Amino acid sequence: MAVAHLAKEVEDYMIKIRRDIHMYPEVSMEEKRTIKLVTKELETMGIHYEVIPYGGVIGLIEGEKHGKSIILRSDLDALPMKESGKNMKFPKKVVSKKNHAAHMCGHDAHIAMLLGTAKILSTHKNMLKGRVILAFEQGEEDSKGIYRMIKRLVDIGADGVWGIHVKNDIPTGKISVDPGPRMAGMLPFHVLIEGESGHGSRPDLAISPIDCFNDFYNDLQAMRLRKLNPFEAITYSIGSIHSGHSANVIPDTLTFSGTARFLHEEQGQQAVEEFTRLLAAATKKHHCAYELLDNLFPINLFVYNDEKCSEIAKNSIRTALGENVLTPYYAWMASEPFAFYQKYFPGVFAFVGIENKEKGTGAEHHNAHFDIDEGALTCGVAATVQYTVDFLQFEGNIPYDKEARGVTQLFHDLHFNIDDPNK
Repeated sequence: MAVAHLAKEVEDYMIKIRRDIHMYPEVSMEEKRTIKLVTKELETMGIHYEVIPYGGVIGLIEGEKHGKSIILRSDLDALPMKESGKNMKFPKKVVSKKNHAAHMCGHDAHIAMLLGTAKILSTHKNMLKGRVILAFEQGEEDSKGIYRMIKRLVDIGADGVWGIHVKNDIPTGKISVDPGPRMAGMLPFHVLIEGESGHGSRPDLAISPIDCFNDFYNDLQAMRLRKLNPFEAITYSIGSIHSGHSANVIPDTLTFSGTARFLHEEQGQQAVEEFTRLLAAATKKHHCAYELLDNLFPINLFVYNDEKCSEIAKNSIRTALGENVLTPYYAWMASEPFAFYQKYFPGVFAFVGIENKEKGTGAEHHNAHFDIDEGALTCGVAATVQYTVDFLQFEGNIPYDKEARGVTQLFHDLHFNIDDPNK
């Protein structure tokens, strides 16, 4: 297969799909129009599919030869935010038509690339030594669709998995498929601090939860320098603070929430211990009390590229696109439900570059100025198609420790709500 040429042939198709999805974004678990578009395209390609309620869409491409199976995954959802009409330099070629939803993370490109891949593979089934499973996942941003998707995929069964995420600070034309940790585990926290309210003219007669939080926050920042190993990546961030309603009233409560991110399981427990120690010390110092509004429980799920699969992927990219396309990239400290796939299937999560300063692309993910260099789409598809063919043809051994727990037990142990997809 002349993969790079085939990817170029579907470029216009992918751009059209990507722009359509971008104009009509849908946030997590509301992706009705997006799912309708995906299923319509799969029908046109003659690909059998099933819709997983509150999970997404699964399509099947059966090769001409019996062999292994591989999952190719994309996400579907947009973010609940308003998009800027400009990227870092120019007006964007396409902008969301909705004021409170926008594809500011690149999922529109992921869908377009997976449909482009499906288009190529469905017309070259004779080259496939096995089966391709297309997974279009709902609710990636809040992980609400992952349980039902993974449960169905484990029932179907597969030998490996491949996923892509566009990356804003990797140049267009470059791809990273490095082995080892790729994306982080997470410790979410949501805390209430209780003080005593009072008049702004007499702060000495009140107990301000804001003063308490301020001390705690400063200690949290300093703790990273004093207590944590500088050679092991870990981050803390607080994204939400709520306290008070009036300028002259010292409030009696403050709530805050955020996350810690880490790349190794022992760091998750350390994050819990240090966070709790600092919170207890700050509240005691200020004569406040605190309550954990959610369980302080580290989610030890890491996107980890299997070493053998990474080796296959690098060779695939060399074959399809050339050695110079490969680029090393450090682990991304964001978290990703793709880690659930890798609990049950060995595989690779590829970072595909979209940074092009001449076009103005390169703004951070979840930023209103985020934009896609559409020239990256063919690169991602060529890598996906070649890896699919090579993985299915690979006859060597892939050492892999599959998750021993069933899907339901795993999600239960991780404190996920699996009964109500809206929670």
